[in-house]
Amino acid sequence: MHLPETQPVDPEIQELVARQAKAWETADSNKVIADFADNCLFVVPGSKFKSKQEIQEAADSYFGNFTDIQVTIKRIIWKGSEGAIEWAWSEKDRETGQKSQAEDAIIFELEGSQIKYWREYIDKESNER
Repeated sequence: MHLPETQPVDPEIQELVARQAKAWETADSNKVIADFADNCLFVVPGSKFKSKQEIQEAADSYFGNFTDIQVTIKRIIWKGSEGAIEWAWSEKDRETGQKSQAEDAIIFELEGSQIKYWREYIDKESNER
């Protein structure tokens, strides 16, 4: 099997991914949307958000329901203006106190230095076994 070659990950891309992880961990929706282009698309299973405002509203809603968010970046793959991230995610439900974990793969595309497209593929079941 031949896999496409990837470029070494640019430090600016590493910083962008780290900023996104930190923004979610600190429940800061302003920092979450700071890296997104005005004309962007953010997709998670079951939902699509088509603007920075929609992303911010969704993030604020999420932060109202969950706390103790931790993100562990496992891998970043980068080529041209497109990339992929693999990270582990954990959170605690504010109402029930129940903790959950997930493995998350993200495909993203930049326009200049801003995120134009972000799509998450979340696997909660692998951690439950």
